[in-house]
Amino acid sequence: MVRKLVLLLTTLGAMTIGIVLPAGASTPASFTLTSGTLSISAPSAGISLGTQVASTTASTMSGSLGAVVVSDQRGGPTTWTASVISTAFTPTAGPADPASNVSYSAGPIVDSGPVVATANPVTDLTGVVTVVTGVSTGISTATWSPTISILVPANFAPGVYTATITSSVA
Repeated sequence: MVRKLVLLLTTLGAMTIGIVLPAGASTPASFTLTSGTLSISAPSAGISLGTQVASTTASTMSGSLGAVVVSDQRGGPTTWTASVISTAFTPTAGPADPASNVSYSAGPIVDSGPVVATANPVTDLTGVVTVVTGVSTGISTATWSPTISILVPANFAPGVYTATITSSVA
């Protein structure tokens, strides 16, 4: 019996010695996230603020500019300022309706991500003016559809008046 036990222990010992762990190798792994950019998009197709009959009294014409989107892909705590400027509304002949008569109202802003955007209505687009500001703590977007209004002075000649409204963000 003792001989069987020694043989059994010897066999178990041989089995234990026979179990060999595989050789190991460690490989470090990583990935990199880079900061993105701050950008703004606005409709590039022409819009119409409407049609009305020329008049001996002043009037206001208004219309939607369409969706304006600020995308802040920089990450972390950031701030931004969206600004607008307009040229005068110029007809093919006759005096222009100056940019000082153009108003911009952002309207409701839809925030996506950790951002708080605040509108700043303006009544004169002669120079670059701030229309929306944003404070963000990460990747985010803010979207709004501003209303553009223009005061049409009395006795302006009939015609098609055109201007360029430029949006920017910094």
